[in-house]
Amino acid sequence: MIFLKEIDNKIYKGLRLCKAELSDYCKVFAFLDGCRNALEKIEYFYPYTEEELKAVLDKGHFMCAVDGEEIVATCAVDLDKNYAVQLADVIRSSSGGNVDVDEAYEASGLMVREDHRGAGLASYMLSEAVKYADSLGIDLCGVVYYLNKASIATFFGRHFLLSGIFEPINGYKFVYLLKKFNFLCSNVQRYDKIDIKELGEQKAALLKGLQGVALDGDTVLYSEMGRKA
Repeated sequence: MIFLKEIDNKIYKGLRLCKAELSDYCKVFAFLDGCRNALEKIEYFYPYTEEELKAVLDKGHFMCAVDGEEIVATCAVDLDKNYAVQLADVIRSSSGGNVDVDEAYEASGLMVREDHRGAGLASYMLSEAVKYADSLGIDLCGVVYYLNKASIATFFGRHFLLSGIFEPINGYKFVYLLKKFNFLCSNVQRYDKIDIKELGEQKAALLKGLQGVALDGDTVLYSEMGRKA
């Protein structure tokens, strides 16, 4: 048996949901590395360093969907508080302080093996990450390459809001999708659609207090967000 712990006997379309541990590092790394190398655009999945992956396996909540003994999908909640503070700092800076968040724990490692795509597995894995974050009462953040529409749409589908943009010096560009704990949002005012490639325009929208709420083709829809009563 590869995995030390099944999660509450959860089954999704015949796949077992398991929690990977530090001892499963080689198996998890091989899965993620193989899936990334098979992507048409490998920049769509920014890889963990060895240290990062071991830390999430050891101290975070790393979930795997398992078919027999094979991993077919992954998603984790990284519980590194220092990193959560860094993500929150980017969101507050991007939004000009309009988004109130102190710690945003990353929902990381969302990956589905090619032969299991199209069956809602990514959405299921992310939903389980949200449930886990809710059980801890923490805010969750997805860090996604800015042109990865499939991944962005998955986060939007689970009610995350595009709340930050980060462009590190290594050439990558990321959008930060935030789901605040116990925050039910309503669309107050629709903003013009913004092309997904136009990060400058998206940054301007964020500074106005708007957040991305959905994709429409190659455009991101922005709204002013309010809390439901």
